[in-house]
Amino acid sequence: MKSRIIIAAFIIVAIAQVIVPVGMIARREATLRLGRPYKFRTAPVDPADAFRGRYVWLGYEQNHARWSGESEPGSSRTAYALVEKGQDGFAVINQVMPQPPKSGDYVKVDRVYRDWQTNSVVRFTLPFDRYYMEETKAPKAERAYRGHMNHRGQTSDNTYAVVRIKSGEAVLENVYMDGKPITEFARDTKR
Repeated sequence: MKSRIIIAAFIIVAIAQVIVPVGMIARREATLRLGRPYKFRTAPVDPADAFRGRYVWLGYEQNHARWSGESEPGSSRTAYALVEKGQDGFAVINQVMPQPPKSGDYVKVDRVYRDWQTNSVVRFTLPFDRYYMEETKAPKAERAYRGHMNHRGQTSDNTYAVVRIKSGEAVLENVYMDGKPITEFARDTKR
């Protein structure tokens, strides 16, 4: 009797260990296939720390918006940013709220806190700040990205990330420099 319970528990745990990752992969793939694409302008990053291992660390210009909640935002709380496509074709976040909106595309944002200059504005971190790539291509991509900065360490307006969003799920599809994927741009960059 005891061995049957142990075997049954083992089978349940084994099935759960397969179902959870498969579900996560399925959600990500559905977002990539069916999600609406948005272009987010990248912002300057510390050039000495732009790459950490096998991924590109991305900062975004769109890191603040109006707070639409009655309760106070907190850095440990999850909030939701309403995403729209701006007139220039790039993503715009006009408001952040404590609950998911009833309509429109949105993403969960982290580390939400009040802006010290404007009380009605909050700052936040977008969840897609890492772009993973093949380790051998990372050094060339880093050189290409650094070459795309001005003397103040700012990237040009032609550097952006395409993110697909569906039902609150956001998946970083690619990073572009001058209209080319960063891997292609890095391949064309001289050593």
